[in-house]
Amino acid sequence: MSGSSSSFPVSTSLTKHDVFLSFRGEDTRDNFISHLYAALQRKNIEAYIDYRLNRGEEISPALLSAIEESKIYVIVFSQDYASSTWCLNELTKILECKKRFGRDVIPVFYKVDPSTIRKQEQRYNEAFEKHEQHLKHDKVQGWKDALTEAAKLAGWDSKVTRPEHALVEEIVEDILRKLNRYSTSYDQGIIGIEKNIEGIQSLLHLESTDVRIIGICGMGGIGKTTICNQIYQKLAVQFDSSSLVLDVQEKIQRDGIDSIRRKYLSVLLKEEIKKSPDLSYYNERLKRTKAILILDDVTDSAILKKLIGGSGSFGQGSRIIMTSRDRQVLRNAGADDIYEVKELNFDDSHKLFSLHAFKQKSSAEKSYMDLSEKVLRYAKGIPLALQILGSLLYGRTREAWESELQKLKKGQHLGIFNVLKLSYDGLEEEEKNIFLDIACFYRGHEEIEVAERLDDFGFSSKIGMDILKDRGLISVIDGRIVMHDLIEEMGKEIVRKECPQHPGKRSRLFNAEEICEVLRKNKGSDAIQCILLDTSKIKLNTYQMCLNLPNLKRLNLSHSLKLTRIPDLSLSPNIEELILSYCQKLIKVHSSIFLSKLSCLCLDHCYHLKSVNIPNKILSTSPGLIILSHCEELEMFSTSQPRYLHVKLEGQRPTFSSLLLGGTVKFHNAKGIFPTSSEISSISFDRYNEEEVGNNTIYSQCEVSTILEGVPSNFQNLKRLCHLDLSHCSSLTIFPFDLSDMKFLKQLSLRGCSKLENLPQIQDTLEDLVVLILDDTAIQALPSSLCRLVGLQQLSLCSCFNLEIIPSSIGSLTRLCKLDLTHCSSLQTFPSTIFNLKLRNLDLCGCSSLRTFPEITEPAPTFDHINLICTAVKELPSSFANLVNLRSLELRKCTDLESLPNSIVNLKLLSKLDCSGCARLTEIPRDIGRLTSLMELSLCDSGIVNLPESVAHLSSLKSLDLSDCKKLECIPEIPPFLKKLVALDCPSIRRVMSNSLVPNLSNSKEGFFKFLLTNAQQLDSGGRANIEEDARLRMTDDRYRCVFFCFPGSAVPGWFHFRGKGHSVTINEDLSFLSDDRLSGFALCVVFEVLDTKVVKDGMMKREVLIKITHWCGNLTWSP
Repeated sequence: MSGSSSSFPVSTSLTKHDVFLSFRGEDTRDNFISHLYAALQRKNIEAYIDYRLNRGEEISPALLSAIEESKIYVIVFSQDYASSTWCLNELTKILECKKRFGRDVIPVFYKVDPSTIRKQEQRYNEAFEKHEQHLKHDKVQGWKDALTEAAKLAGWDSKVTRPEHALVEEIVEDILRKLNRYSTSYDQGIIGIEKNIEGIQSLLHLESTDVRIIGICGMGGIGKTTICNQIYQKLAVQFDSSSLVLDVQEKIQRDGIDSIRRKYLSVLLKEEIKKSPDLSYYNERLKRTKAILILDDVTDSAILKKLIGGSGSFGQGSRIIMTSRDRQVLRNAGADDIYEVKELNFDDSHKLFSLHAFKQKSSAEKSYMDLSEKVLRYAKGIPLALQILGSLLYGRTREAWESELQKLKKGQHLGIFNVLKLSYDGLEEEEKNIFLDIACFYRGHEEIEVAERLDDFGFSSKIGMDILKDRGLISVIDGRIVMHDLIEEMGKEIVRKECPQHPGKRSRLFNAEEICEVLRKNKGSDAIQCILLDTSKIKLNTYQMCLNLPNLKRLNLSHSLKLTRIPDLSLSPNIEELILSYCQKLIKVHSSIFLSKLSCLCLDHCYHLKSVNIPNKILSTSPGLIILSHCEELEMFSTSQPRYLHVKLEGQRPTFSSLLLGGTVKFHNAKGIFPTSSEISSISFDRYNEEEVGNNTIYSQCEVSTILEGVPSNFQNLKRLCHLDLSHCSSLTIFPFDLSDMKFLKQLSLRGCSKLENLPQIQDTLEDLVVLILDDTAIQALPSSLCRLVGLQQLSLCSCFNLEIIPSSIGSLTRLCKLDLTHCSSLQTFPSTIFNLKLRNLDLCGCSSLRTFPEITEPAPTFDHINLICTAVKELPSSFANLVNLRSLELRKCTDLESLPNSIVNLKLLSKLDCSGCARLTEIPRDIGRLTSLMELSLCDSGIVNLPESVAHLSSLKSLDLSDCKKLECIPEIPPFLKKLVALDCPSIRRVMSNSLVPNLSNSKEGFFKFLLTNAQQLDSGGRANIEEDARLRMTDDRYRCVFFCFPGSAVPGWFHFRGKGHSVTINEDLSFLSDDRLSGFALCVVFEVLDTKVVKDGMMKREVLIKITHWCGNLTWSP
């Protein structure tokens, strides 16, 4: 399967404002505009309004930028609008942006007739007579044309929509609808993504319960990773669990197959899976899970098979998507279908390049058109090349463009490498060094840590990395530095070319064979600053290495699985960073490695390391970092340094039997390092002096996890503590501190303290505590004094199975913005004061005892998502409509729910309503058609008998799911823009109403429609005829790209001309008279008898229909 275009991320922040308001201040500023602006603010719509009272003849550059950076324009035409040249210039600019960017314009005719504006009559004529006296004719005529064009647009008339507050509400609703339709792909800077996603979705067959493996192939830089990210964001919600693994091959080489498998299993099964020799238990659970797993960048099919174990390892309906540059790898891995990502077509290439080179979506500026076309021809539709070249040329003169194109022309044989190197060549020397360091050593590392390392080496990391981002050479995703593999290879090639024949004269070494040759023959030079070496890849023993490298600053021996001792580093005294991560056979670190300038020592995942002893007064005075994460057998840590030392521990942590600390030490993520008192031989904090240490005490981020009933006595005087984590102290029954004494505490976690039943009353106001985590505790009630935590922003009570009461005082926590009450199975109700908070999401999923939903006495504008899945709620109050900005309401598996309040139809922004599994719900509100923003409606497996006729008025509805509605008798007329109607296993349906019209789609083939109706054996002939007619209208309308109908019947409709029986149909007619523009597609109909009535889980009869089209039509070309 081939795709016609690709996709690639480009610069975001193309628009800053949702709405730009254009108006004449003297007419409307203090009345209509003030009301409209206030209404927009209440809806959290960012509107730009110019407050200047005295405005000159010409628009300021700032205002021009504001117009260009707005998504929607509202032009308020008043009686004297045309008298203002400022307004007329604004109007001209707005219409220019409408044409240039395709933006929406909403005219409002405020106490003025549209025809007056179109014809420039009355005061508009008088205004132009004055303009013509002192302005050029062309200028005035341009304004007149602009007024005529704007007045012809669909808008709002104050004389028609009354009173004024109603007009304001309608305009705001119109703006919201347009914002909802605003192109998210473009807003995120992605070009050509939808075509690829649709092509891949067609191969996924999401309606099937089979496990399918889909491959995506294409050259480097073509956009495979971008497509994976977008598919993941779009489809993840349709599965029980989901996992996206990027840079698979790199992670396998670095961490091993078992590590990657454990990580994705942990995500899919929602449980941390630690190192285990037997994963069979987890594999069995995975077989019962409908999951989507996306693996990006695989190169070895054998390793891939070991990683995923085949389609039989996943539950019904699961999907595995994998990407590779090599189609054969995907075939050998067992892909059911392969989608090939092709180069961007000319139009999309132009858009992508223009976004980077001109920061605009439309065509290039005229003066650069010829040069732009040369760039496009050179880039050949490769998104990475277009992005890099666009970023490089942005804001530069025509002469600079020509100079860069000459460089491209001279090195055509180098292809995309030469394109990428142009961005590197334009960097300053320091920026080049930062880029080469990242390409050779830091790709995939955390941005903050890389910045710290670069700063330690004397670079201005923030400025340098920002420039690399601007040039498109790096990006940051989830806090980690991301660099395309082609850009990484380009960086390494630059280093190789420093001295192609003599590796010892290069600045950075990363090839194992070359490093071995340099060290064995002592060919190193003063040029070498950095080395990356896996010693297991060379035959040279570490004690044979001669590291006589006086300028060496960074030595990375990570993943040297056979390394048992560290080479002599005494002849390399300037080493600042030593990385020994994953040296699994390393047992002891000798004190000789602590050189005078060493500032970072990474020992994470040295599983068998026993001790670390840092000598006194040999390290530099700069802050030092030692990483001991996953040093599971580390028993002894000792330092008597007077300097500040940061010890970082993550993952599987050591349990020290000896902990001797001097100077100032900060433990980060130190869970589990403090054993029971009977096991510890020495722990000393008495060298710490608050006066010396100030706010940077050892306790500033101390995380303690023990099996003690109490907490060690060392932790009594913690008045300056700001972060305390007592997670999983399973014997802790009483919280041992007085929170009122901990004035500086910002975060407190008691997650997993399964015997902790109460929190103490809070005596004094605490302003600094921001996060309180109480998940998986035995707490039955929160103290009423909770309101004294006035700074609290996050409160998590997930899986507090004994929690019964939430105090009404919670409504006083005015800063609280995150509240998690999921799976509090004893909670029967909650106070209405919760709706005084500024929460966006109220998640009560799994609160199985929750029976009543409180009244909402006043509008609660911040709430946009309510989750009541698997609760015992019987009804919602009529005041539910006070959730005025609610967008999503999930009521799935509320088996006791009997009705929805009629007031729910007033939720104008509601876009998703899920009532699936509500067995006692027999009807929905009669006026549900008033939910004009509703896009998804699921009633599957409910007790619905009939749908109201107003369903047809749900103008935004795209998906309607009625599957397993056993009592449903009729499908009414469907909404005009519905794309999918699914009614699987609906045995009581007798009637399907006729649809009065097919929606007015755009001219391009963008429409698709799916109608599935099964097990409806009582369907009458009229209903069947209505379905067939609807199918005919949609299939013969060439604005539809794909139409699919499945319904009960026994005959092929009469409008199919070519018929046959058996397994094939042959068209013997001569089709050569058809031209490309006349053949829009094929309509196919298959009638088959179901002999085996066994119904699969999703309600569809499991039948495969294979359609093969063999064609020869002379000069006619088309794709089946």
